[in-house]
Amino acid sequence: MIDAVHEILRIFKHNPKIELQPNTPTGPLNRVAENSLAKKLMGREPKVMFKDGLRKTIDWHVASKKQEEVAAKLEGMLTER
Repeated sequence: MIDAVHEILRIFKHNPKIELQPNTPTGPLNRVAENSLAKKLMGREPKVMFKDGLRKTIDWHVASKKQEEVAAKLEGMLTER
């Protein structure tokens, strides 16, 4: 997850201070995508690298929204907790 956060922040050229809180509940300990079962059962595997797919998703989202709304929402999501 932290790699995805860093990539999103890099794309938006935003550099907030990130404070990890390892002593708080986080849910499952392993959140790494593992695709071998999908490949074995369905013969499918990713065709797009994560960073490329993330970038395409962000570009689509930004293009479909007003820039000010996206920036305001991102700011709120990054600072609220």
